[in-house]
Amino acid sequence: MPQCPHCQTPFERGQRYCSHCGSFLEHPEEAAKFCPQCGLRVSPQQETCHECDAPLKGEAAAPATRVGEAAIGGQPEEAAARPPKGIQGWVLGLVLGVGIIIAILLILLFTRGTPTPPGATKAEAPGATATAPTPQAAPAGTPQAALKDQLQEVLTALREAHLKKDILKYMSVYSLTFPDREAKRKETSRAWDEYDYLNLVVTLDEVQPLDAENATARATWYIDTRDRRTQELSSLKQVYQIRFAKELGNWRIRSLEEID
Repeated sequence: MPQCPHCQTPFERGQRYCSHCGSFLEHPEEAAKFCPQCGLRVSPQQETCHECDAPLKGEAAAPATRVGEAAIGGQPEEAAARPPKGIQGWVLGLVLGVGIIIAILLILLFTRGTPTPPGATKAEAPGATATAPTPQAAPAGTPQAALKDQLQEVLTALREAHLKKDILKYMSVYSLTFPDREAKRKETSRAWDEYDYLNLVVTLDEVQPLDAENATARATWYIDTRDRRTQELSSLKQVYQIRFAKELGNWRIRSLEEID
């Protein structure tokens, strides 16, 4: 029974490849072709080596002294030591895996950027103009927020007095030292005789405490009225700068000036 010229394993006639090492067994009389990587005898039509999976495109190596055969006498030698099958694929996979991990770490490093130290600010572009911060409303529970609520109660009482045409409640909102207090009472009574107040909405902003018993604020009134004589409806907006003062523990209007 013939033997494989590469590993000496017996094989049946007509068998194309060695069942043990994968060496090509046909046409021993022709010039043999060998894998350039592991030295296995291969077919001229093979694309990859059956032993080490090395690509065989182009001409396979055909050295004068074939790997696995004696240089003199033609007696086969022990096959030269070669790396175990599949070891190169394992090494390649390991290298690719390490490369992918390094690439991911670099991407994370550059996308996250360098953190800004506490208290540091971004540098402004040359010639940039600084923009003043937008004033924020006072958080609920702060002294300024509490003051605003107290002053809002004064204007709410004034609104109710207008709607009910209650002159006593109306005048109680004004300080005893309000300029022309009596003229204010007469002017309001005359307006009530001529108009009915259908709706009043007031907003309060720009509250500024001056001291424990004085403060200023800006009040905007939106008023809907009906002429009692002609029944004509009208809407108007009035804006006042108001000075508040605390008297006997209650906030009252000390003075006001229409600004719009």
